[in-house]
Amino acid sequence: MSYRVGSRSVKWLILTVALLSPIIFPAHETFATDIPRIPDQSVSHRISFVAFNNYASDPMGTLESVVVPLKRVGKLFLIEARVDDETGNFVFDTGSSRLVLNKTYFRNYRASESGVSGGVTGNTGAVGHIRIKRVDIANLGYDNLEADVTNLGHIENRRGVKILGLFGFSMLKNLEVVIDLNHSELRLFRIDKNGNRISASRRGKFDIIQKVEQLQDVLFVQAKIGGKVLDFCLDTGAESNVLNSFSSKKVLSTVSIQRRSSLVGAGATRVEVLYGVMNDFSFGETQIGEMQTIITSLESMSESYGVPIDGMLGYDFFCKGEVCINMVKKELGIWLVKKEAQ
Repeated sequence: MSYRVGSRSVKWLILTVALLSPIIFPAHETFATDIPRIPDQSVSHRISFVAFNNYASDPMGTLESVVVPLKRVGKLFLIEARVDDETGNFVFDTGSSRLVLNKTYFRNYRASESGVSGGVTGNTGAVGHIRIKRVDIANLGYDNLEADVTNLGHIENRRGVKILGLFGFSMLKNLEVVIDLNHSELRLFRIDKNGNRISASRRGKFDIIQKVEQLQDVLFVQAKIGGKVLDFCLDTGAESNVLNSFSSKKVLSTVSIQRRSSLVGAGATRVEVLYGVMNDFSFGETQIGEMQTIITSLESMSESYGVPIDGMLGYDFFCKGEVCINMVKKELGIWLVKKEAQ
């Protein structure tokens, strides 16, 4: 969905889902009527906003590198932070382009209304803008920020932890970012104008290197399924990969369907989805191992961003190895987890 606020578009899709134990069924039956139906499952739909505020370009001060611990709750990864007088957790979310705060803890701030947040299952609440004095995350510091504020209570209720908000990728866009979910840490490096690390730290040779693009402040990469080149957005806040149900039959036939169910968002709307396993996903000539996925429509999301979106890469993708993103060089590199270590 897209909501116009003056000259700004508010665009939001966060997809965090609860996965059940797999029930394996053959491939090539993507829409078969005899796929077992599992009772409705809850889902949190998150948002991604076009950034327009004055984020500090150098939140690391004089440090050349920083390691930010990640706390795992289910398939979500959280960063502990302090925002003005509130301490809590942020969902680390590359699918959200900016800083989003939970209205529960920032309701006393003077807010300007901007529109409505929405996701696959429909609208999830009003969105406003507020200004905060300070954000401290590990050794990162941000001053005088404008942030989006909306109700994120559904994420808190589901996970039972205090969620201050969503930590979007634009907060790190001038750094080289290494996402290492297997060791529960985020490694950040200061880079020069050419995208090279200033520190003497060597990063070694990637097992896979791929071009990454930033469209509407959301990161996209291309991958192949069934020989077809598809456009995927990167979303560390998604608890599963997602594949567009409008993909070609050749693409969908490579997915082993396990079950069908409904996603229930923050509102009352339900969306029918299929759960399955990607069996033929690759970057260039490099085959990636099997990954869990959801099949559902991404047409609204594509319309919102103004670009066709074939899928989302979430938790199951990022657990395949250490993922390095450098937006100055416009590259994504992966050091794959060795099979014997998985």
